[in-house]
Amino acid sequence: MTVSNLEKSIVFYEALTGKKVSNIDEIGGKRMAQTQGLDDTRIKYTNLHLNNLNIDILEYVVPKSDKASYSNDQISAMHLCFEVEDIDAAVERLKAIGVEPDGDPIVFQEEDGLKSGFGTGVAYFRDPDGTNLELIAPKGPFRRE
Repeated sequence: MTVSNLEKSIVFYEALTGKKVSNIDEIGGKRMAQTQGLDDTRIKYTNLHLNNLNIDILEYVVPKSDKASYSNDQISAMHLCFEVEDIDAAVERLKAIGVEPDGDPIVFQEEDGLKSGFGTGVAYFRDPDGTNLELIAPKGPFRRE
């Protein structure tokens, strides 16, 4: 995940997940640049380890890039979904660091058109760079085994 400010993103993602990042480092040069089709690169990075998922958080110092912008309904847009036990507590943790959800969190009910998964809570929000993110407190088929 490419970010504009590594330090700011570390604070955000540690608050979001309750986990500490590891291995804050920097890499770059012509060899690394060639792996990405670039002439040169310098990247500050860290790793966030979540159960069976590792998220690399990267700040490109060279080259500097423009910010991409997507809304959830655009083709090729994506979002990361973070599983939590308590949707309200997770939203409050984010609000404590100044992050507001895109809209009010909801708990799925039959009127939402689902066939199952009632009681699942969701909230959508953005990280400091505008990346689309979701919190989910899963029930039924949304719960991972």
